[in-house]
Amino acid sequence: MMIMPAADVDGAANPSSVSSHHFRRSSPLYMLAAYVLFGTLHELSHLIVASRFTSSSFVDNLRNGNEGEGLLPLVHSAMRAVLGRYSFIELPHDHHSSEEAIFWIVHSGWTFSLMVAIVCHLIHHQVRICNRNQSTIYSSVQCLFLTPIIPLAAYATALEAITTDLLGFVPIHPQAGMHQLICYCGNFGILLLNPSWLSIDGGRTALDVLEKMVNVTMMRGAQSGGVVTFEPTHYSSILPSHSKASPSTTNPSSPPSLQGIRSRVVNAKRTDLSKGVRRKIEKDNCTPFGNLRGWNKSEYNVNSGGGKLTRAFFGHTRFATSSKATFEGTHPHQWCGRRDFMVYPLRVSSSFVGGGSASSLIGVENYITHNGDFEFYKVNGKYYDVEVMQLWLEKVLGVPMPATVDSAAIAGVIDLLRCQGCFALSARSALCLSLPSSKVDPEPAVAYPTIQEYEDIAEAFESSLDALLNNGSS
Repeated sequence: MMIMPAADVDGAANPSSVSSHHFRRSSPLYMLAAYVLFGTLHELSHLIVASRFTSSSFVDNLRNGNEGEGLLPLVHSAMRAVLGRYSFIELPHDHHSSEEAIFWIVHSGWTFSLMVAIVCHLIHHQVRICNRNQSTIYSSVQCLFLTPIIPLAAYATALEAITTDLLGFVPIHPQAGMHQLICYCGNFGILLLNPSWLSIDGGRTALDVLEKMVNVTMMRGAQSGGVVTFEPTHYSSILPSHSKASPSTTNPSSPPSLQGIRSRVVNAKRTDLSKGVRRKIEKDNCTPFGNLRGWNKSEYNVNSGGGKLTRAFFGHTRFATSSKATFEGTHPHQWCGRRDFMVYPLRVSSSFVGGGSASSLIGVENYITHNGDFEFYKVNGKYYDVEVMQLWLEKVLGVPMPATVDSAAIAGVIDLLRCQGCFALSARSALCLSLPSSKVDPEPAVAYPTIQEYEDIAEAFESSLDALLNNGSS
């Protein structure tokens, strides 16, 4: 649509039309300014309503998510609301009050933005009607509404508000008295389900995709990043296509034993994190020729009678919100190192050819990537702060704390929870988390059992179950 300067009866340009022509030429700048303005008003509506439903003041809610006092954290929070278009709001610990606060705070944002967009649309419509009469001289602000700049910016903000606040396309994470609207996530991963990703070019294209994933997630933080993958501890020999593989090579009684290989990088001041992570992955996982190890092995190749494994990579990029960007604080995190345990398969699958339920010695290790804050954990109805959990995990797991960041403690909790099929790990999990007397006590009167003692206890259960299975019972 083109708006031409109108002329009055004397042939002079209408002042309102001249101003409209000026604003039209500057529309990109005004569009951006209006978009930022409406986004700021949207976040202010959340914060104002939050100050009504929470014990925190408007300034305290604005400051949430930034530690420290003074002007600088407040300015950082304001810039986050204006440019990042999101805010952190601390909610009441009471469940009922928290749910009510969430309802009003979340829905106030999209409702306000939609009302503003409708009002701007009506003003724009009215000003255009009056402009046709060519009898009104407008102010600069009124001239802005002659073009659709203001309504479009308002509707764009309202659309964003509806998709995030009303439709919930942005995840809401309940945490220790805090609910956050998170717009970005640093977790990523890739599964090479088709073995051709490995066999065609040795996995180079897959690494290209992985590098791009790191590059994209760098928008939410590029201070450090890491990737973990799992591969067999030993590979079988290469199987020629014309040969008949022996059953012992391609049809083992259990899947190959796996080990995790973690590649982590702390970014330098003027380097590209995605390229740094790519180089570290290639150093840790590739042959001197640049192919991923095992790309031509039977473990990943169904055409060779194998194909029991799928290559996968899991990673995370980090922006340190409450701690320094260090190598120890870089994801993926692991608390307990790899250790062999007697594990029972809980179902018959192609991974266990011939079935059977006898236990086998399997390497167990856990890695995690995590977004957000781990502030407390509940055991038997009581909440424990992460600092207490960290000290307690050192005692129950028998392994020193690998890093002071809260995410590392999640890896320790996973070590306790992941116990299926293993009597030793199940006994540890039950003692620490499932008994009526279980509690988080960093200084227990009686020391927790060692992992070797748990394995000694497990032997009695394993012997009974093996005898039962050997007798053909189920």
